[in-house]
Amino acid sequence: MPFLIIVIFFEVLTALIGTMYLKESKYRENNLTRYFVWLLWLTVFVEIVFGLTPRFLSKVGPLMHFKEFLINNNYVVYNIYAVITFLFYVFFFKKNIFSKKISLVLDVMIVVGLVLAGYVLVFTGVDFVRNWPVIDIIGSILIFVSVLLYFLEIFNSDKILSIHKEMSFYIAVGAMVFHLVVTPLFIYEEYSSEENLEFFEVRNIILYSANIFMYTCYIIGFVVCLKKNKSY
Repeated sequence: MPFLIIVIFFEVLTALIGTMYLKESKYRENNLTRYFVWLLWLTVFVEIVFGLTPRFLSKVGPLMHFKEFLINNNYVVYNIYAVITFLFYVFFFKKNIFSKKISLVLDVMIVVGLVLAGYVLVFTGVDFVRNWPVIDIIGSILIFVSVLLYFLEIFNSDKILSIHKEMSFYIAVGAMVFHLVVTPLFIYEEYSSEENLEFFEVRNIILYSANIFMYTCYIIGFVVCLKKNKSY
């Protein structure tokens, strides 16, 4: 519980700073960053309502039925949220790439990712009753490839000299590191028994640390880019 609260604190803090950034940079920032901030607030909503709230309701007898409703729909929400998040990141980096060939590759990846995710969720008997590691694997591959293609274009252009002033750079670093770290945990968790308490303790520490690292990258990005915009 304490770790979850800390992570949610970072999520809320990042969303707030992102909102402040949009307010201060509304005439200079594109819609991509605006959509990214909306995604941050969606994350806050999902984590608080379906992650944190059921834990508190377990201590309130009259609200037990509401807790069961949230728990029963927990995996539904998180599976859909995972698909939305993965597709957003690929779309985000596609829009930050100017090569038509690379953009076409990412378009194909988005379509393939949608088809595979839809197949897993609809035709493999998941029935939204648990987190499905295939979705995490597909999403992580999509994000990893899209970030690599993004960096490939940056390194072959003049933008490399000012990349540290681009919000997309901080999003790329945070998202890529996070998904590379946590995806193996989700895969191993699928085949680990609930009695393996040591694994789940280590898993939680790594998972929450990866979250904190990712949101710290985003916060640094907002602060750096805000200073850049103010300098104009």
